[in-house]
Amino acid sequence: MKLLVFGSTGGTGRELLIQALDQDHRVTAYARDPAKIEDIQHSRLTVVRGDVLDAATVKSAVAGHEGILVTIGAGPIRTTLREEGTRNIVEAMQSTGVKRLICQSSLGVGDSRTNLPLFTKYIIVGIFLRHAFADHELQEAVVRKSSLDWTIVRPPHLKDGPRTGVYRHGFSTTDKRIKGWISRADVADFMLKQLVDDTYLHQAPGVSY
Repeated sequence: MKLLVFGSTGGTGRELLIQALDQDHRVTAYARDPAKIEDIQHSRLTVVRGDVLDAATVKSAVAGHEGILVTIGAGPIRTTLREEGTRNIVEAMQSTGVKRLICQSSLGVGDSRTNLPLFTKYIIVGIFLRHAFADHELQEAVVRKSSLDWTIVRPPHLKDGPRTGVYRHGFSTTDKRIKGWISRADVADFMLKQLVDDTYLHQAPGVSY
């Protein structure tokens, strides 16, 4: 497939680039600072410099692709970057006829809040990450209101680590048995699999160990 990755310089985004290239996809990396991915060199990789808040540049980048993967982030600060950036991506996809969208959000958003242990729910998310989660809520709303073939992926705490291919997904929002963390490599693995699997079409599955 011809894929476009937004958030390509982040941990999960880099994994998406590497794994997608390993799977023989043609990949475009959209990056505000391409220097951060200069170490990833491949004949099927194209790098486009741009800001996700620049609607015109986003639209130009989206045209001609078959699948869009979004892992944009902004840390814990008060921001609407995820919402506004995703809105630009969604509008670009709708205007150019690109349908498949895989968007990374976070476990704890929406109805998945009940998956979180009490300390994480009320202290980590409720206090320290409240701005990031508010932005994710708005981001998910943008995706859900679209006419796209979307899947929202909700991982818990992200860590560096290998791609194992062995993880849980689509678990109940009341499931307390999940470990509450997953490697970025395994999140990328799951996101790429959704491109050719409609099991979670128009759904927001959690993914965790």
